[in-house]
Amino acid sequence: MPDPAKLDEVAAAIKELPSDQAEFFLKKLEVVLRRRKIQLTGYLVGLVLWVVAMLGALAYYGTHDGFTGWVFLLPFGVLGAVITLFGRWARKLPDPQPPGS
Repeated sequence: MPDPAKLDEVAAAIKELPSDQAEFFLKKLEVVLRRRKIQLTGYLVGLVLWVVAMLGALAYYGTHDGFTGWVFLLPFGVLGAVITLFGRWARKLPDPQPPGS
């Protein structure tokens, strides 16, 4: 959790900025927070899908004879794919342009 004293310092510093720079800073902060939210959502979705895939792998392993250890690689592949896709989505968010450019 951020320190409330530092948040007050940041708020005071933003108030001292000219309006166009303060608007740019706030837009930049919103983009950063949105990227974090997308990434966190990706981690949670990936975790849920990993658990489901791992349970499926355990069920497959238990019901088939012979070497079926390869099925335990699939949940990790699913997790990696989900995290990669959400990370790419978060990076595609446009950065706000600085004032005067």
